[in-house]
Amino acid sequence: MKKLSILLSIGLLALNFSCTDDQDPSVTDRDAPVIGFAEGRDSFRPMENEVRAATTDHMHVRFSVTDESGISEVLVDIHSTFDGHTHGRISNTFSPLSVKDIYSPNAENAAFRFPEGATSLNVDNTSTDIYWGGSTSRVDGNVLAGPYDIIISAIDIHSNKTGYDDGSNYLATFFIERAYAPVTEVTNLHDGEIEGEAGAPLAVEGSISKGNHELSSEIKFVWVRLVEEDDHHGHSHGRIKDGEFFEKMWGESNWRGNDYKGEALPNNTSLNLSELLSGENEIILPSGEDHLELIIWVEDINGNVTQKTYEVHID
Repeated sequence: MKKLSILLSIGLLALNFSCTDDQDPSVTDRDAPVIGFAEGRDSFRPMENEVRAATTDHMHVRFSVTDESGISEVLVDIHSTFDGHTHGRISNTFSPLSVKDIYSPNAENAAFRFPEGATSLNVDNTSTDIYWGGSTSRVDGNVLAGPYDIIISAIDIHSNKTGYDDGSNYLATFFIERAYAPVTEVTNLHDGEIEGEAGAPLAVEGSISKGNHELSSEIKFVWVRLVEEDDHHGHSHGRIKDGEFFEKMWGESNWRGNDYKGEALPNNTSLNLSELLSGENEIILPSGEDHLELIIWVEDINGNVTQKTYEVHID
């Protein structure tokens, strides 16, 4: 009986310790904030794969956050995804866009403030736009053209956080185009698609060229892939194997390491796509597929990236 009493006491002590040590029993909210669309909207901004054309110098940010207990802080983080998070050498004339905007009741920027204890935050206003040109630019010098990730995360007053594992952060890749970046054009599109037949070479007409801008530089690297739709998502930051039907590289990447290089470029100012993708480099379309995506990634010497994705329809 004495032994049983001791065991019960130890069990109760352990139970009490686990409750008091791991969590405050007075707090009933264990849920992270919810990141969703802004009020009256049907999408985030920027959207996944959104392209900011060379004629634009800024981007609208649009989202909402809700939490039943109260929001403590929201972070909008933007960083380049050119390189799989390694670092290449680039000209000092260019800089990647890098943003860490913190929304909170005491934020230094008034546009990022919300009331203490607020259970909702709606961001859909020009005051929170992010510029890479003009007097309010976030970039010193000229922004590097290429792909960027935006990550929106939030924490509530009880320290419940959104995260990656459960998909409660908002994560998207968008593209900034600039007039000085390489120019890629496919000219044989039909209703926005490249058409081809299974078992036959894919005809790709068009060109890759150095831009005409005073800041344009020579082409350094070309990477062409034919993949299943959506298998090229930028967050993998690496080479595709599953779902890949063709891959070919020319030149050497500024960003992606020693594995990302191929035979010498035939020309570093202008390339004819139909010639580049001919002979031993022709793309043979597989059978059993309806739609695939042709992705053309081009880098210049200065580190600018142009990526174009074209839908391929296979008969």
